[in-house]
Amino acid sequence: MQFRVLGPLAAEVGSEEVDLGGPRQRAVLAALLAARPSSVSSERLMEQVWSDTEPPSMATLFGYVASLRRALEPDRAARTAPQLLVREGPGYALRVPAEAVDAERFTRLVTVGGRHLDRGDPHAALGHLDQGLGLWRGAAYADFLDAPFAASTVARLDSLHTAARELRLAALLAVGDFATAIGELQALVIEYPLRERGWELLAVALYQTGRQGDALAVLREARDRLAAELGADPGPGLLRIQEAILRQDESLWVSVARAPALTAAAGRAPSSRNLPAAISSFVGRDAERARLNALLAEHRLVTVTGPGGVGKTRLAMESLCERADPDGPWLVELAGVRDGTLLARTVADALGLPEPAGLPELARLVGERRTLIVLDNAEHLVDAVADLATALLAAGPAVQILVTTRQSLGIAGEALLELTSLPPEDAVALLTARRAAVLPGDALTEADRPVARQLCRELDGLPLAIELAAAQCRALSLREILDQLDDRFALLGSGRAGGHRHATLERTIEWSHHLLTPPEQQLFRRLSVFDGGFDLDAAQQVGTGPELPRILPALLSLVRKSLVSVDAMHTPRRYRMLDSIRHYAAGLLSEAERAALRLRHRAWLLGLVEAAEPRLLTADGAHWMQRLRLERDNIAAGLESALETGDVLGAARICAALAWFWFRTGQITDGLRWGRAAESALLKEVAADTAHGEELLLVRARLLLAIGGVTYLTGDHAGASEVFRTAAGLGERVGARDVRATAVNYLASMIMMAGDLAGAQAVADQAVALAEAVGHPGVRAEALTVRGQISRIAGDLERAHRELTEANRLARECGHWWAVLSSGWAGGKVSLDRGQPEQALRTLRALVLETDPGNDRASWLALVHSLAGVLARTGEAASGAVLLGAVAALGATIGYFPERMDPLDAPASARAVREALDEETCRAATARGRQLDWAELVAVLSSLPQ
Repeated sequence: MQFRVLGPLAAEVGSEEVDLGGPRQRAVLAALLAARPSSVSSERLMEQVWSDTEPPSMATLFGYVASLRRALEPDRAARTAPQLLVREGPGYALRVPAEAVDAERFTRLVTVGGRHLDRGDPHAALGHLDQGLGLWRGAAYADFLDAPFAASTVARLDSLHTAARELRLAALLAVGDFATAIGELQALVIEYPLRERGWELLAVALYQTGRQGDALAVLREARDRLAAELGADPGPGLLRIQEAILRQDESLWVSVARAPALTAAAGRAPSSRNLPAAISSFVGRDAERARLNALLAEHRLVTVTGPGGVGKTRLAMESLCERADPDGPWLVELAGVRDGTLLARTVADALGLPEPAGLPELARLVGERRTLIVLDNAEHLVDAVADLATALLAAGPAVQILVTTRQSLGIAGEALLELTSLPPEDAVALLTARRAAVLPGDALTEADRPVARQLCRELDGLPLAIELAAAQCRALSLREILDQLDDRFALLGSGRAGGHRHATLERTIEWSHHLLTPPEQQLFRRLSVFDGGFDLDAAQQVGTGPELPRILPALLSLVRKSLVSVDAMHTPRRYRMLDSIRHYAAGLLSEAERAALRLRHRAWLLGLVEAAEPRLLTADGAHWMQRLRLERDNIAAGLESALETGDVLGAARICAALAWFWFRTGQITDGLRWGRAAESALLKEVAADTAHGEELLLVRARLLLAIGGVTYLTGDHAGASEVFRTAAGLGERVGARDVRATAVNYLASMIMMAGDLAGAQAVADQAVALAEAVGHPGVRAEALTVRGQISRIAGDLERAHRELTEANRLARECGHWWAVLSSGWAGGKVSLDRGQPEQALRTLRALVLETDPGNDRASWLALVHSLAGVLARTGEAASGAVLLGAVAALGATIGYFPERMDPLDAPASARAVREALDEETCRAATARGRQLDWAELVAVLSSLPQ
């Protein structure tokens, strides 16, 4: 197998050229080649290949991958694992030897050629360099020069290609072929007039042929070109050559002909990480960065300490971006985490792990990996982070942790790096760089430098303070900024700074706040109520008022002035305030204003979750699930403020509206924590408030539906039964027929799972009668679904078929997609029980393919698991084993476990697959399934027999 990218993309199997398909399919292969040896996620491939247009469905990518696999491995047997284009983690990778890719052969040949030249063997160097340069058939990745995936790779290869030409010409000089070298060097300096290496070699070649005057003229021309186009003086290499020529140094060619370091061939960082890309240059801190790298090379726990705003996080990110770890580094942002008990979940989220039951389970999951975890902004959770670090480090010898915090953890094995203010030279350099970004072409004058140095001193050399100052250079001169700081320090001297958190940074932020217009100042304060970010709609609902009817101009100004940042990865855009800035803005609020803002924040949140609640059940549920996921920090902040201020009804309504979100995303911890806290407060309120008793009881009933759902997810069917029984009683008491019908229906399901069939039948009959009285098709569909499941378990298959068919019709009629899934799932089981496995196969396969997995991943996986059992009964057990492996792996990421959620049938489905296959075949097929992601599983399901 050979791949050629040094020119138009081509591939050969043996001596036959491969048909790589159309432009998009070829781009998929090119993107994977450019990323070697790393893998590329499916989502990233979609962004790269369809960067110029709206991307198609993920199935299109899978189709291209399948076609490429057939082209690259034409002799691969059906249903055997591919060897070249393989699935790796969430994406794909090309697993071929480096020699199979011409760009990588070229890199090796140039590197080896350079080494031979360094060792004084120019003849061997020429052989390797000529061979490497002979691989070029045109521009690297010639078909994809404008593609985002190719830009950095093309730049690297082009730079290495030019370096290789220079090395070859140096080797020609070393073997004495001056005539050939001079002609090629004259062409090279015309093509690359700003590369000093070509001028150096040309001057030496001319000198060695007795043309000293021409050599000096070449050096003069190089100096003039550099000065005219770059405003720069010649480098030390050109100066040394000029001096050597004037000294008549006959050994000049020896030093010139040596190979420079080939840094262009450096490897790329792996994709298995989540570090954010830097959006500005990193200035200074060379010694600290070297020290941090040295500490990370020697210690498993490194803590970077220092005051707020000193640049701890940025130093860590700059150091880690150069690493090439196969697993990580993984950034865990702790600024928005207030409760230390949530640390394990936060780390698991960042690493893409399922939510652990606690710290020991997280340690078990992480301990088997060779990874680096970054715990950022840990100062408010020092004790909990110390416990976390101790547990993770003890769990495995290849786990490494980097912490940024204002104080050390104080545990054994901790290596410290204390970060202080920038040295004066670095501080001025940072100010100069950031000022140049906002005032392009307006260079700092010598008269400005004393003012810049004084300004940096007044800002205590803190990077964040300096950057905020530089952002104001669009409106003020450095002198005016310095004068404003003097006024600000006088204000702070009246007693506000003292030992306050981030006191020095507060001076900078307060000064920045002083420069805002009154509307901008007002919005600045109001936005501090959001935790974890917000979108424009949220900002408008909370920030708008009679005195600020339009917030968009003020919001955009805050963005421009670096007081609000934008997350461009989301549409609609999301905004957030840096943690220090948000704390400062919150400190400006009066108690009355803070209370009013928290109330408006809760009103916005309640409106959002109650608007989302009915939509979560529809085919558009995936969109609303994602919206609520983005607001998890705001949800926690809203519930916290509601319970703190006694807004018990608001807290209970928010929790009740989150029932389906918690249930369908497996948010057991949040659901139980907030749900039980809200119910406890609500019980006290019910006892004290007789005037609103019925309203409070109704909200409690709805709240219990949410608590019961997450209790069921824990596998505690008896506990869930008690919760639903209480909810049903409350619904009856206040005359809430829909709540009562739903609670009774869920109770019937729990009783059925507990094995009390007669009791479940009686309760389910009651649920159906109640649903008929309610009259809503969605409520009726849910009740008939449960009744049909019980009829099936009781052996009355005809009745079960009728009930489930009607349930499915009603659910589709009103768009209740959860009921569509549940009734169709149970209907497929009925077909299997009736001896109609082919019908069951058609039913379940059609249902999984018409459903977006993101809409309700747990229910969708339940369908797939049942489908695996049906495949075993229709002669496709190997495919069933693949599905079982996929369900196990993907289910673990969301807390779905088949035997817990479907205790009556899931074990039988798995057993049917195992019994139909020999042990080795079953194990291999299951292992293949475990490698699939969600989209690939959809592709596998699409290929199943009709």
